[in-house]
Amino acid sequence: MEILKILILLLPFSINTQLYKNYHNLQKLKLEIEVSKIKNKGIIYIGIYNNEIDFNSNDTSKERLYNGIKENVQKGNYNKEIFLDKGVYAIKIYIDKNYNNKFDFNIFGLPKEQYGFSNNVMNLFGPPDFDKALFILNDNKKIKINLR
Repeated sequence: MEILKILILLLPFSINTQLYKNYHNLQKLKLEIEVSKIKNKGIIYIGIYNNEIDFNSNDTSKERLYNGIKENVQKGNYNKEIFLDKGVYAIKIYIDKNYNNKFDFNIFGLPKEQYGFSNNVMNLFGPPDFDKALFILNDNKKIKINLR
């Protein structure tokens, strides 16, 4: 009987929490990320940045990310829906095909694993600057990123 009383007391709290989560997600915008041409299975790392300093930094720590995604992927295409606040963002992606949790380079400094950026921009050496990869999220949006 005591457990039933506790459950009845917690029910309004549970309902309010769920309503708050739903309301909070309604305030955010949906970003659909489509990644194509994945050549090998592995782990996809998606870094979403909301400022130039963090995006252009060589620091790859989680503290620099606005939002990060790490998931197993198969060959082919990958789709992900996330919810973000209105704003300006840029994305970096790579596929860790050997599961060593890092982006590998050959002896000449060229990438050994697939990578890509929002707007499908590339730089001759190194990642592009934030201003070339940025996109504005002011409505629900779908972006497509082709891996290299």
